[in-house]
Amino acid sequence: MMLIRILLLAFNVAVVTFLIYRLLQIYRSQDEQKGWKIGIGIFLLLVPIIMIFGFVRPSPAYMLLYPVAISLHLYLIRNS
Repeated sequence: MMLIRILLLAFNVAVVTFLIYRLLQIYRSQDEQKGWKIGIGIFLLLVPIIMIFGFVRPSPAYMLLYPVAISLHLYLIRNS
């Protein structure tokens, strides 16, 4: 269980850094729909923090769903 937590934290550090970079790009853009994009991005940033504090336990479902949610969000940002 400890190994899974370490791997999740390492993955989350990389994802959080990239997501913050993309959110800053959206914030500087003139996109009309940037409000909901930033809101979803902030929610996705809070999920790993909630996991660190123990409100959400690391599980196989989290390990599968979180990368899909991040990639879908980044794909939607890129295509708009």
